[in-house]
Amino acid sequence: MTSPSLIENILQTNLMGTIWGCKIIGKEMLRLRQGCIMNVSSLLGIKGGRGSAAYAASKAGVLGLTRALAAEMGSSGIRVNAIVPGYIETDMTRAMSEPARKEALNAIPLSRFGDASEIADAAVFLAMNKYANNCVLNLDGGLSAV
Repeated sequence: MTSPSLIENILQTNLMGTIWGCKIIGKEMLRLRQGCIMNVSSLLGIKGGRGSAAYAASKAGVLGLTRALAAEMGSSGIRVNAIVPGYIETDMTRAMSEPARKEALNAIPLSRFGDASEIADAAVFLAMNKYANNCVLNLDGGLSAV
């Protein structure tokens, strides 16, 4: 079981950090009556997973925040969207044991991890599309479908 202090740290970092970031930047965007907030969640925030309750809850909270702010701030010209990455090729995924990596790759319909540039491309798309508000864009190679 995860310790209370670790749970608190995860929630403070992932959820409260996002809330405070949105509050700070949102205030200026409201003054300007324009802007786009891009939050980053996780596939675990949608699907959950064993051994990840605190992390999954924090990332699900980011999705709830995104939807609430999209509704609240849209009439002021501020758009709020979220990107939901699955496995992305990073130091963390490269450090996975070979059996764990193989299992993850086998679960992904596209049979590969995403690339950070693909996440960046999605962020640019959501930022440039002026009608994109309350979009939750899964970038998981199809993993959320299985």
